[in-house]
Amino acid sequence: MSKCLKRVNYRLIVISIITILSAKNGLIFGQCNFEWGTANSGMNNYILAMTVYKGELIAGGAFTQADGGNAKYIARWNGAAWQPLGSGTNGIVSALTVYNGDLIVGGNFSMAGGVFTNKVARWNGNTWSSIGSESFMVGDLTLYDGELIAASFNAADQWDGSNWLHLGIASDGWGIGALTVYNGELIAGGGFTAIDNTDANSIAAWNGSNWNPMGNGISGSVHELAVYNGELIAGGLFTKAGNITSNNIARWNGSSWQTLGSGTNDIIKALTVYNGELIAGGSFTKAGGIDCIGIARWNGSTWQPLGSGLGSTVYALTEYNGSLAAGGSFITVGDVSFNRIAIWGLSDVYAGDLNHDCAVDWSDLEWFAEHWMESDCQSSGWCYEADLNYDFKTDFKDFAILADHWLEGVNP
Repeated sequence: MSKCLKRVNYRLIVISIITILSAKNGLIFGQCNFEWGTANSGMNNYILAMTVYKGELIAGGAFTQADGGNAKYIARWNGAAWQPLGSGTNGIVSALTVYNGDLIVGGNFSMAGGVFTNKVARWNGNTWSSIGSESFMVGDLTLYDGELIAASFNAADQWDGSNWLHLGIASDGWGIGALTVYNGELIAGGGFTAIDNTDANSIAAWNGSNWNPMGNGISGSVHELAVYNGELIAGGLFTKAGNITSNNIARWNGSSWQTLGSGTNDIIKALTVYNGELIAGGSFTKAGGIDCIGIARWNGSTWQPLGSGLGSTVYALTEYNGSLAAGGSFITVGDVSFNRIAIWGLSDVYAGDLNHDCAVDWSDLEWFAEHWMESDCQSSGWCYEADLNYDFKTDFKDFAILADHWLEGVNP
C-alpha cells in the first residue's frame, strides 16, 4: 500500500472514531482560563534556547544557576523542579534540538561535562560526548531530511556522522542565525546578501542541491523562522519583505511575501505555534498597534496580547505538556518575580487537550486527525501540539497518549 493511501486510511480510522465519540451526549466540556505561572525561582541570567527532551523542558542560555542550584548554562525542568545536566558546559548555550535519541546542544563553549566539545555537544540523558567540532558559535540547530544541520556564524553545516560539512557559506553580513524546514526545503535566515554566490537577501532555500532566493528577500535581518497555517514565517529586525512594507515579521506562501497586520515596533527573536495561534517573542512593546510587551499572539488576522506580557526581551519559546514556555531576560511579570522563565497555560493540564478547553474529548481527536502523519514538527510548535511525545512526527505513539487521557476533565 502506498504511503499516500496509508495516510488516507489512518485519517479515516481517526475520523470514524470522532464520529462515534461525537455522538455522545450529556457531557459537560471544560472551561478554563489562561494565566502566567512561574517555574520555581528560575535562572540567574537569561535564557536563549528551549526544547523538550525525554519528557522534560530543556533550557539553555547564559545562566549558571537554576532554582538556586548549580546548572551551568543548561538545565532541565520536570514540571516541579530544575536540575542540571551533569556539570553542564563552560560557555553560553544558544541552540537545542534532538537527533537520533540524543539532545544536541550548540553555543559558544569548548567543554561539556568535562569533555572537549567545541561549540556543539550531545547529551544522551546521562553523559556528555562530542559531536565533531565547529569553528564558530552555533546559533541554531534543526533537522533536514533526517540529517542534523547547524548554523555556525556564516555557514550552514551538515553532520555526516563524522564531520561537519558546509552546505552553504553566507557573505556580506553577520551570517546565518536561524534554520527551519518548509515545503521540503531547508530555510536559512540571518544577515547576508548572498549564499554560495547566489544573491539572496537575508533568507534563502536549499533544495538538497542548490541555494535559491525567496523573492527579493528581507531588507534587514532574520532572527527566527517558523511554519504556521502552511506558510513560512520570518521574524527579525526589518522593514520590508519582498516589495512590501513589513515591520519585523512576514509570511511566505511559496511565491510571495505578505504582512501579518502592521507587525511589531521592535525586533522579534522567537516564534512558535501554540493553541492554534502563532506566538512571537522579542523586545517589542506593540504588535498590530496593540500593547503587547515582549510577547504576542497572531490568530491569522489580528494580534492580541498574552495577559500583561513579559517585562523584557523574550528569546525562546516552546510548547511543553500543554503549556507555553517563554524564556528570556525578563525578571518580572507585573509585580511577580519570574526570573527569565514563565509558563503560560492552565492550572490543570491534561495530555491530549490540544484545544486547551480543560478536557480531552472529540474536538481534540479531530484536531489530532488534522495533523496526522505530519513531520518536521519542531518548526510548527510540535505539529500544532499533536506531536505529544516530541519525536518530530505525529503517529500512533501520539494517538496512544491521547487515548490514555481520553475524557479527562469531562464531567458526565
